[in-house]
Amino acid sequence: AAPSARPTSARALKPRASSSGNAHARLGRVDVRARATSTIDASTDASVTAAKRALHDAVEGTYRGAGASASERAAVEEAQVALETLDVAGAADIDLELLSGKWRLVYTTAADVLSVLRVQRDLGPLSPVEVGDIFQSFTADGRVENEIRLSVPFLLAPATTGTAGGVALKVDADYAKCGARTLSLTFQEARVTEVRISDLAEALIAPALLPRGSINHQILLAIKELELRFPLRGAVTAMGGPANGEPARGDDAGG
Repeated sequence: AAPSARPTSARALKPRASSSGNAHARLGRVDVRARATSTIDASTDASVTAAKRALHDAVEGTYRGAGASASERAAVEEAQVALETLDVAGAADIDLELLSGKWRLVYTTAADVLSVLRVQRDLGPLSPVEVGDIFQSFTADGRVENEIRLSVPFLLAPATTGTAGGVALKVDADYAKCGARTLSLTFQEARVTEVRISDLAEALIAPALLPRGSINHQILLAIKELELRFPLRGAVTAMGGPANGEPARGDDAGG
């Protein structure tokens, strides 16, 4: 009976030892792959960060595109393409969740925006209009708002970058995906709102040295609450482009 028990015990031990060795080998391979993946991800993140910095460096000093020379425009386009090639997901589709948010324009090739920017750049202090921040705000449920802040010297508060002075011109639209990297915009209305008059204009309406009556206050309140609306229903356009050429990133360095 004893001899027959020993072989049984030996046969039972041998597979367990082999199984343990295979398990260690498998764990070793998984660990190596995990370290390799982590290294690749870190390398990709570093490359994306460097490419973003290169793009921002390229647009710096171009007056949001209005003062860009041919060589500067080429450098911006090259930096933009270099960033897009790092899209490890393959840029198969626009991620609307990532698109959602308020994006500040830092560079554009849109002719209508450039024409306004060039007026201020070319005329300097003599310019009849001052251009502040330009924003584009997206929501995940298909709404987009374009906003540009403008000021008229002496009449409106300065519309310098980073401030809410002057007056806001806003255009509301609905958007829908009409391609992998293209959005169709249906404009709804334009608004003139958020009027901020200058200290000089306020002093003329309600002088500090004179008693302010109800009429003065009503005028100031009416200006502050002024909002003009203009319907634009039916106007349709498209933005974006093919998967190999257009970014979806907002802090807009595209056009």
